[in-house]
Amino acid sequence: MCGAATDNYDKLLIISATLFHTCAGIFVTPGYIASALTGPALFVSYLIAAGSAFLSSFCYAEFTVSIPMAGAAYNYIYSTLGEMIAWVTVSNLILEYILANAAVARGFAPYLALLFNKPSSYFIRSWNGYRLDGWSCGLTLFLTSLLCYGIKESATANTIITIVHVVIMIFIIIAGLTKAKKANFKPFVKAGASWKNIFNGAAVSFFSFIGFDAIATTAEEMKDPARDMPIGILGAMSIVTAIYAMMCVTLSLMIPNGSIDSSAAFAAAFDTVGMQWAKYIVCIGALMGIFTGVMIGILGAARILTGCCRERMLPPILAWVSTSRQTPYVATIAIGMCSGGIALFSDFAELANMISIGTFIVFYFVAVGLLWFRCNVPGKTTLKGQCLLLLHTFAIIGFSLGFTLCWVLPKYADEVAGYDYNDSYVDPIPAGPDNQQQYKWLIAMAVMTLASTISMAVFCKQDFVPAGYKVPLFPGIPAASIFVNTFLLGQLDQKSYERFGWWTLAATCLYLFYGMVCQEAHDKVLAHKLQSLPSVEPTKMLQHDQSVEVGTVKVVQ
Repeated sequence: MCGAATDNYDKLLIISATLFHTCAGIFVTPGYIASALTGPALFVSYLIAAGSAFLSSFCYAEFTVSIPMAGAAYNYIYSTLGEMIAWVTVSNLILEYILANAAVARGFAPYLALLFNKPSSYFIRSWNGYRLDGWSCGLTLFLTSLLCYGIKESATANTIITIVHVVIMIFIIIAGLTKAKKANFKPFVKAGASWKNIFNGAAVSFFSFIGFDAIATTAEEMKDPARDMPIGILGAMSIVTAIYAMMCVTLSLMIPNGSIDSSAAFAAAFDTVGMQWAKYIVCIGALMGIFTGVMIGILGAARILTGCCRERMLPPILAWVSTSRQTPYVATIAIGMCSGGIALFSDFAELANMISIGTFIVFYFVAVGLLWFRCNVPGKTTLKGQCLLLLHTFAIIGFSLGFTLCWVLPKYADEVAGYDYNDSYVDPIPAGPDNQQQYKWLIAMAVMTLASTISMAVFCKQDFVPAGYKVPLFPGIPAASIFVNTFLLGQLDQKSYERFGWWTLAATCLYLFYGMVCQEAHDKVLAHKLQSLPSVEPTKMLQHDQSVEVGTVKVVQ
């Protein structure tokens, strides 16, 4: 009975954590995206983001079964593409987690203010040009303390909130649709907007779909990850996609796009249509979603950080684990304090365009890593097989990049993408003599990407096939993930890439001057200690249940 109860507890953690880390974004991002970028086409942005997340979730599900370790993406990329790429990509994912936690936490104060019949900006204080939000900082620090107390206690609160939250979100959809007006769906795309804005909206909303990544970092703590993780990841992603689509459609049908509140969209929408009583229910649901979303975001980032420390890419103090609670409390405190500090000083609008680039990069390399995980087994894959794999991988990457450039480059004919010098709208593929030529290039790049994927399936032998869960339609799904993530990366603005460049440079320097040095020093010390061990006859080797401590490594025979 006790074992069954523990298994059920793990399942509750997987499903509730995955579901409501993602769904926290539904209360924070739609108002900003609808009012600033897309208009009623808001739900299209979320469906695009969901499609990309679904493709990545298949890759994560296989890796969590085959490599069920804390650190998730770091270990997946490290095991397949090497330490350098793993560190650079995952350092960006850590940054994106911190920023996403801060962005979600910034939604807490507006909904709390509306709950008490105050303006959404009531708890915001201006100081030296900053809009300070003490509630978001306090919430983040409180949840950090809760997570340090222990995963089981946090999971209990998380599960209770999940049940209540589901009921409230169903209420929002049903009650909101009673006030739906088809006229509010026109114009479908915001005046002056284009597909560029819709894809930008998808990029901004994408951070709300990283819940499966957060829960993948807890695979090492699960009793049976091979059984539970794919169900938790893929099942929760299906539910999340349906919730996002329905709630976005509901919001767009309730009120005109110009009336959408960018900070607390759903509560303000019910207030606008005369359902003040429903506003309170929405506020409670939003606060619960934000509470849970920030909690799981901190948990996931802390475990990624712990995985990096285990590989000595960061100081080992960050990987210290509480002996009584079995939680990485130092990493949790570090992530929580960084998230809280950023949430205190930064608006959601300032964070929105900074969040997704690192996530896209990591999901991109996880998909590439899965191709190598299946088709490149050291000591088994022949040189010819490795060359074919390398050729096909670069072909898929190259043609995906070619498609993206054919779509994106016309937008940068001017300083402001999407507008000419007279502020008139410019399509991503402009009308005129070049129109058909660009369409031909887009079709050609897409066809070549598909052809490269089919060729890989035919000519690249899978030298490793997992016994448990495995991605279907291999290599189609990881190739599609590469294609979609590359395309969405092309929709981000120049400043996002500048920040990505500076952060990546700093991470690379840390790797070169700390990570590599510490790793080499540790390897030398370990080799020396192993050599100093007394030699023994083969018949006198350690028994199966004996072990010897060597530095920080336990050698078990």
